Amino acid sequence: MDNTPKIFAYNLKSRRRFLNLSQKDLAEKIEYSEKSISKWESGMSIAPSIVLPKLAEALETSIDELFGYSDEPVYYLGIDGGGTKTEFLLTDKEGNVLNRYILGSGNPVDIGIENTLNVLNTGIMHVCANIPFRKISAFVGIAGGATGDYKEQIGEFLQKYNFCSVNNGSDVQNAVAGTLGDKDGILVIMGTGDIAYSQIDEKLYRTGGFGYLLDEGGSGYSIGRDAILASLKAEEGTAKKTILVDMFNQKFETKNILDHISKIYIGGKREIASFAPLVFEAYEKGDEVANEILENNFKQIATLVEDASRFFTNEEKINVVFVGGLAKKSDIVLPIIRKHFTNNERFDLSVYTKPTVNGALVLARNPKEVEKKC
Repeated sequence: MDNTPKIFAYNLKSRRRFLNLSQKDLAEKIEYSEKSISKWESGMSIAPSIVLPKLAEALETSIDELFGYSDEPVYYLGIDGGGTKTEFLLTDKEGNVLNRYILGSGNPVDIGIENTLNVLNTGIMHVCANIPFRKISAFVGIAGGATGDYKEQIGEFLQKYNFCSVNNGSDVQNAVAGTLGDKDGILVIMGTGDIAYSQIDEKLYRTGGFGYLLDEGGSGYSIGRDAILASLKAEEGTAKKTILVDMFNQKFETKNILDHISKIYIGGKREIASFAPLVFEAYEKGDEVANEILENNFKQIATLVEDASRFFTNEEKINVVFVGGLAKKSDIVLPIIRKHFTNNERFDLSVYTKPTVNGALVLARNPKEVEKKC
């Protein structure tokens, strides 16, 4: 039995609704009758071949997409959304990168769910270009994407694309899939915030990650905050002198940091975290205050790792993988962390240097693995 009319009808109706077009709107766009649109969407007939190019153009898709379906994916789409950027990566079956695209924050907690969906739509439409969605298997891991009912809202939104297969969840799932895979170990995420996950027999156990207002240190936010406070005190003469004062004033073209304080409050946690790279720069120049800031913060990361190790009962070394912006400074970060372990021999430390969107691709290729990473 030929299912082509039903497939065409389903794809036509789904695409029209996705674009928020009525049957009348679509009919006017292609200069055809509303009755014909209704007949095509019922599966009673297929649009004449002469109309198909105009129909595909009106629906912002391709003719292949309107007719296309596939039991097996031909392409894989991974999406990794964090507090700073959202990365889209499309590959073929052989793993060849076909398209990559980067947009701003995708965290619905920070920017609101509507803005998150707009970011996803813009990225998906750009990176997938003219490739039929029904030939793509996708995984979307977004920071904050598993909070409250966001997972359900994002999942419902993604269904409108009619991917061959699609799952969504947290960016943590991307990180775990890309770093630990199915192996036991501890994943430590060090970015604007910090958190640890212990994986044992493919089950995840969380430690820390209570948010920038409550976490004790070790994140980009906490390092930036400590640096701003130390510089303000040095500037007013109530604390040690530090080259951070001049570095801050030069960066923001101010005469004193206090003049910039209102912009810091307006910018919030991302603005404060943006000061962290200057601390590393000052540390490399031998600044004593920068050294104290990093020592104090990465002592907290050492504590976080040891707390996360409570789930491991054997005496074997524990594989600890660090990801995130701060982890990229591994030549500075790892030695300080090691210094503060109570049992340095228990941990084998490494840094994952590849983009965490690669983990999203792993889950796009293995949809059955997604539930294990939730």
